[in-house]
Amino acid sequence: MTAQGLRIAVIGATGTMGSDLLSVLEARSFPLAELVPAASERSMGRTVELYGQSITVETELSSLRGLDLVFLCVPGKEALEWVRAALHAEVPCIDLSGAMEGAAEVPLLVANLYPDPADLLQPVIATPAGPTLAWALVLEPIHRCVGLRRVVGTVFEAVSGAGRAGIESLQAEAIALFGQRALPEPTVFPHGIAFDCIPMVGEAGEGGETEVEGAMVTSLRRLLDAELPVAVTAVRVPTFSGTGASVAVEVAEELSAAELSELLAKSPGVALPADAMPSPTIREATESEMVLVGRIRKDPSSERGLLFWLAADPVRLAASNAVRLAENRFQVG
Repeated sequence: MTAQGLRIAVIGATGTMGSDLLSVLEARSFPLAELVPAASERSMGRTVELYGQSITVETELSSLRGLDLVFLCVPGKEALEWVRAALHAEVPCIDLSGAMEGAAEVPLLVANLYPDPADLLQPVIATPAGPTLAWALVLEPIHRCVGLRRVVGTVFEAVSGAGRAGIESLQAEAIALFGQRALPEPTVFPHGIAFDCIPMVGEAGEGGETEVEGAMVTSLRRLLDAELPVAVTAVRVPTFSGTGASVAVEVAEELSAAELSELLAKSPGVALPADAMPSPTIREATESEMVLVGRIRKDPSSERGLLFWLAADPVRLAASNAVRLAENRFQVG
C-alpha cells in the first residue's frame, strides 16, 4: 500500500465475493493507501490478508466519509442500506450484489464493452451478475458484427451462487451420502443438491419464469442495447463453483461456425481453449477472469443458427469486472 493510493472499503470482505475481490485487487496491483474490510458480526475478530498485511475486519463501520470508493459484496437487501449510506456520505460505490442491477438510473457496466466515461463517474454503478456477464461478453461481439435475432440458453449454476451457505450445504450432503448417513434437512435449496440437479434457481413467478431468469433477460437486453427475444433457463447443479451454459443464437447475417470461432478468439474477455474435446469444462474456468467458449457449431434446426458452450467462474468474473471499472473510473476522473 502507498500513501498516494486510494482509500477503499470492501463491504462483505469475508464472503465468497469479497474474498475474490481482495484477490483481484492484489493480483492487479490496485493502488491502495488504505483498505477498510467490513462484514457482519459473524466475522468479529477475523482478519483478511492483502499485500502481505493482516487487516482486522470491521463489524461496526459508523461512517464512510473520507473514503474514495466502496465495493458492495453483501446480499441484496443489505447492499441497499449501504448504497444509501454511500450516497449520504458522498462516496462512490460499485455494487456486486445484484441489488442495483435492475435500477434503470444506475449504469450497468462491463469493463470490456467500452463503457461511457460519463457512466463511470456516476455515484453508483453496478456490475452484472457473473452468469449474465459471461453471456454478455460472448453475445456482444456477435451482435455488433452480424446482429442477433434470438437467444435461447440454459445456464448451469453452482451452489456458490447461494454463497458460503450453498457450498456448506453441498459439502454436508456429500459427506452424509458417502458415510451412508441420513441426509441433513435442506435449508438453502428446496431439496437435496448432492449428485442431483434442481431445474430452477429461485422461485417461479406466475408465468413460470424465476426472478433470476427474468433479471438475466432484462440485463442482457440492457447490455446489448437491444429489445432482443431472449429465453433463459437457470438450473442449479452440484458443483462447488463456476457456471456453464449451453446457448443457441440466431443471427441476422450469415456467420459460419469457423467465422464465429475467429470472432470470439479476438474478443476481449473471451478465450477458446485449444485442448481436445470436451474442453472447456466448468472446472477449467475456476479462478479465471476469462469466459471459455467451446463446442461452436451450426444449429441444424435453424438456417442462421449457431450453438456453443461457455464456462466461467462467475464470482471471479464479477470481481474482476468491478476492479477494472474502478480503475477506469479513476483514470477518467
